[in-house]
Amino acid sequence: MKIITRYIVNEVSFSTIIGFIIFTFFLIMNSLFVLSDLFVKYGVDIVKILKLLFLLLPSTVAITVPMAFLVGVLLTYSRLVQDNEYIAMQTSGINIFKITKPAIYLSIFIMFIMILFNNYVLPAANFSYKKLYYEIVKKRATILIQEHAFIDDFDNYIFYIGDKDSKSDLLKNIIVFVKSDVTEKNPPKLILAKNGEIMTDENTLRIALKLNNGIIQIGSYLTPTKMNQVFFNTNIIDLDIKGVLRKNQNPNELKGTREMTAEELILEIKKRDKSKHDKNWLYIELYKKFSIPFAAVAFAIIGLPLGLLTKKGGRIAAISFSIVLIFIYYVFLSFGQYYGYEGKMNHFFAVWMPNFFMLIAGFILFIILLFPYIKIKFRKPK
Repeated sequence: MKIITRYIVNEVSFSTIIGFIIFTFFLIMNSLFVLSDLFVKYGVDIVKILKLLFLLLPSTVAITVPMAFLVGVLLTYSRLVQDNEYIAMQTSGINIFKITKPAIYLSIFIMFIMILFNNYVLPAANFSYKKLYYEIVKKRATILIQEHAFIDDFDNYIFYIGDKDSKSDLLKNIIVFVKSDVTEKNPPKLILAKNGEIMTDENTLRIALKLNNGIIQIGSYLTPTKMNQVFFNTNIIDLDIKGVLRKNQNPNELKGTREMTAEELILEIKKRDKSKHDKNWLYIELYKKFSIPFAAVAFAIIGLPLGLLTKKGGRIAAISFSIVLIFIYYVFLSFGQYYGYEGKMNHFFAVWMPNFFMLIAGFILFIILLFPYIKIKFRKPK
């Protein structure tokens, strides 16, 4: 049995590694386009781009490992059927439970590894990514904001700077166009200021444009010919690129919910109303640290009987089943996260719902797979 266990573990592991490489490559491609934009458009150093890519990998790995394991299980067990190895094992007196146990044990091992990974490596990588991104935006802000030019490089705003003092970096005659979808509740806005300056704070990872002595002109959605004016002495506009940095952060609240360990999330939950973080996000992110790693076990439960029931198609059928199951899993997860973040669904059920679906479907397939043997076992002798 040790030989068969080692054989199955090696087969599943090899297919899982191949699937992991492929899934990680495709998922990281979107991030590569964003990072290449930083390199081409903003002139960010290639070394920093590579560091950002490296820090993005853990968030991708957390998703691709369970996906790849499903592929590994389906490919391995469907091949055992296609090559008649499954029948040979049964003929030799090896029952189905002994054949499937190696994959179950491997899925449990992967689950515990990924729980540790998601709880410690992933939050640390997310926080390091934010700090490095702050350094990039901080440097770009002083370079990009130049006089006599429209600056459209920051989220939500377009700037025009009339003059810039090269010694003090004081900005003069500033026009700020606020980019947003114009609605009745969100009319068009234009900000005019006599002078201003770029402000940075490393303790809060905040970058802002401080405007002095200006006017905010607010148009009317219903009557475009009318405009309201609000005079101000000081106005602060937070700057960001690609929406990475949080606004108005306190030094003790730099970490977002996705940058916290389970222990930190539990401490925030215990603060209740004293916590500055959204309660729904705290619960969802806490349960995700365990539910997504458990997906490896859920995928094993459904992948094992599905692979052994696959009579035709071989690898193509296994890969097709994998894609369909992964799609279903993340549709359920996205649905649950959306309503969980909004507080419209129980937080635990919202995150664990896709696992429950896979487990139920897997047990049903196991019953279908075992039914002929159950029927033979309980058949009355003539």
